[in-house]
Amino acid sequence: MEGAIHGLQGIFEVIFIISIGFILSRKGWFDSNTSALLTKIVMKVALPFYMVVNMVRDFTHDSLVQIAPDLVLPFASIFLAYFVGRIAAAVLHIRKDRQGIFITCFFIANTIFIGLPVNLALFGPKSVPSVMLYYMANTTMFWTLAVYHIVNDSTGGKHMPLFSVQTIKKVFSPPLEGFLIGLVLVMLDVKLPDFLVMSFQYVGNMATPLSLIVIGIEMSLISWKDIHWDRDIIGALCGRFLVCPCCVLVLLPFIPITDMSAKVFTMQASMPAMTQMTVVAKSVGADVQYATEISFLSIALGLVVIPLYMAIVG
Repeated sequence: MEGAIHGLQGIFEVIFIISIGFILSRKGWFDSNTSALLTKIVMKVALPFYMVVNMVRDFTHDSLVQIAPDLVLPFASIFLAYFVGRIAAAVLHIRKDRQGIFITCFFIANTIFIGLPVNLALFGPKSVPSVMLYYMANTTMFWTLAVYHIVNDSTGGKHMPLFSVQTIKKVFSPPLEGFLIGLVLVMLDVKLPDFLVMSFQYVGNMATPLSLIVIGIEMSLISWKDIHWDRDIIGALCGRFLVCPCCVLVLLPFIPITDMSAKVFTMQASMPAMTQMTVVAKSVGADVQYATEISFLSIALGLVVIPLYMAIVG
């Protein structure tokens, strides 16, 4: 029981920070303009530094080369969940301006703020390398494929070509640039001065709490009486908590990995929706209300679902 509570601390922290944004917004401290400003700070300042420092702090050239083969399963399972999400969006006739967010819920998870403490509670520090492997695949897929589809939501579902100048400008966001810069620094074995790493870390650490405050602000602007448990919401939540972990389990017999990685990848795939999904939706003009509803409901539902997976996998 104590391990389950400790593993859920990430969700408790998430709900606490979201409530700050919600309460202060209801008190009149924050409004939609504040949400837009915080979104800009997260997207253009905090997240790029967060991406750089996470790469240079947690990886080396040798460690990346050594663990590269184990990246096959995370990427393969995420791709599989992505294709299932696209099929589900078509079969369920999800609104064109919501399909990007809907599909993103199928293949992108909250792998650090919630996933890391859950896996540490279950498997201890030895699980960290596997956690970071899934994080790398998850982050790469979010800031490329997921962002591409969320951008399409903002155009009313009119799909831009995946490989075009316009698409590259939209998808090649500052966070993705930060991730790529960090990857290049690691592969070239370039060591940043300690003061720069610490400065990047201080700024980057703002990304998650500010993203959660944005969710809280956006929640305060929603009439929760108007939330309908329709296929748009139920389908997305099923994708998040059922389809994504099942895609890992389906591929395990075909892609050999260690027992630790198998357990960690399954847990990572079952985490709630990525908090930055709401921030991206707001920054590109997609359906931020839908993204906010899905983000919060997945976090709340995680209080029930995550302990079940912990009992099964642990």
